[in-house]
Amino acid sequence: MPIAPGTRLGQYEVQDFIGQGAMGLVYRAYHAPLQRTGAVKVMQAIAPDPDAVARFRHEAQAIAQMRHPNILNVYDFGEHEGTPYMIVEFVAGGSLADRLSRGPLEHQLTIKYLRGIAAGLDHAHSMGIVHRDVKPANVLLTTDDSPVLADFGLAKLLQGSSLKSMSGVTTGTPAYMAPEQVTGSQVGPAADRYALATIAYEMTTGFIPFEGQALLELLYAQVHRYPDPPSARNRSLGPEVDAVIMRGLGKDPLTRWASCAEFVDALQGVLQSRSLDPNARTVVMRPPASRDLAPHTVSGPPASAPPISGPPASTPYGVATVAAAYPGPPSAPPNTDATLAAAYPGPPSAPPSPAVATPSQPAARARRRSHRGLILAVSGLVIFVLALATLLAYAITHQQPVLSLSSTTVSPGDTLVVNASKLPPNQSGEFQLYSQVSVFPFQADGNGQVTTNITIPYATQSGDHTLKICWSGTCHGQAALTVLARQPSPSPFTFPTPSTTVTASPIVTRSPSPAPPLLALSHGSVAAKGSIAIDGTHFPPQQTVVINFIQSSSSKYLTTTTINLQGSFLVSVTIPSTAVPGPAFLRACTPSGTCAYASITVNSG
Repeated sequence: MPIAPGTRLGQYEVQDFIGQGAMGLVYRAYHAPLQRTGAVKVMQAIAPDPDAVARFRHEAQAIAQMRHPNILNVYDFGEHEGTPYMIVEFVAGGSLADRLSRGPLEHQLTIKYLRGIAAGLDHAHSMGIVHRDVKPANVLLTTDDSPVLADFGLAKLLQGSSLKSMSGVTTGTPAYMAPEQVTGSQVGPAADRYALATIAYEMTTGFIPFEGQALLELLYAQVHRYPDPPSARNRSLGPEVDAVIMRGLGKDPLTRWASCAEFVDALQGVLQSRSLDPNARTVVMRPPASRDLAPHTVSGPPASAPPISGPPASTPYGVATVAAAYPGPPSAPPNTDATLAAAYPGPPSAPPSPAVATPSQPAARARRRSHRGLILAVSGLVIFVLALATLLAYAITHQQPVLSLSSTTVSPGDTLVVNASKLPPNQSGEFQLYSQVSVFPFQADGNGQVTTNITIPYATQSGDHTLKICWSGTCHGQAALTVLARQPSPSPFTFPTPSTTVTASPIVTRSPSPAPPLLALSHGSVAAKGSIAIDGTHFPPQQTVVINFIQSSSSKYLTTTTINLQGSFLVSVTIPSTAVPGPAFLRACTPSGTCAYASITVNSG
């Protein structure tokens, strides 16, 4: 329903049409007494029935009570010819979606935006309000580049109303929807935190977690699959960043961060730890200038003086000698033009010794040049040998590993033989199967070779996967692997097709896809030597499971327990005393390679 310019909505006068959003038409309006510009959102997506309008008024009143710098202010609301409208703060700086379309963001700007969004969400959550549709298009930017959250609660209004049209309502939104929203489960603040982690993934990598998928595939992936870790998209990120963001993208709401601010604090910490200090400077110390003593011109002895013998051949290089110390015959006056090349000239009264008599200047210079050339040659040879040895050592320790598989096509439950060579001798590490991460530890022999069997987990989704070989926090090689489905996976949704004829169809019962293993923690942060409870679900029944604590590139064994018949376990572990404050994660793995991760924050206690 268009509104003509000049129409008055309360104290606001409609000026011009701005655009069309998911909820309906948007106009610019002006409040003359307050000299304030606002934006009028005409809620055409909400059917004008009494129940829907009543829900709109109740939700609008709750939203209008929120006052926060990072939440769009609601100035007024009402109805125009039976259609609800809402007048909100006018923000002229565009949206975060527009900003992301122009290219990647620096880490500092990323954290600035995320912190503002987090502050607004946490404030709303403290008042019992959930946004339900957090995405870059709903984050507006002010003239001073501060983020402001818009459209609070409107998704809830859509959920409870009969929609006139679905056009544009869900466009782009499924990419940021939490699994519980997709499945229709109870939605709380954790859904907004999942969306915030999705935005962080996009801002740090330039991609949404599930890129380039159709709507049904995307909805299925949000519930049943895990995206590639951020470092797989942006190699400047590391496992610490992966741990923080992947915890925010946990399928179970209980495993996600306890608040949006806690998530942003953890992400800022790991991003700063991987960035060079912008104030750090490289200082190059200039070596002291050489101080060569330039001898004066020596007139030398008179022509009648006896010849002077040079120093003996055994005189070592560097012994102080007199450059021109011969005083002439006893009857001749001393030669005052002579200059000493060393600090110690010898006793004045001592007669000159033939053994240390100085040769002529050309011979002394030639000898000095000969010694200097020899030293330069030897030094150059030593430097060359050292450089060659360093190059050989680097080539041995950094050679690219060779990874080969017994088959490049497998099915869940199959056993695969993996061979790897050219590893550092006795190197320990892991084979990691992506996209859903499964970990298989290995130990190389003294020749840097590995041969091991791994079992493809039953929960592995069909499609193209990557098997990577990793150690010391970095993956050094990979091989492609195709996993075939044992049976077609059912679609998690049924969309009815309009039809004028109703026909009865037989009910087909399909086996549900196995749920991925999950870890739930009793709390999200713990101090070193503190205890934390781990609740594991959806694991293979009656297998043992090994719990490890992982921080940076180090892994420490904690305990081993047994999975019950229901595929779950509950165990309490103690965080190692060597843990340092910052992000970390716990890993639970079975011998068959089924693994799950849970991120935690180690606090200072």
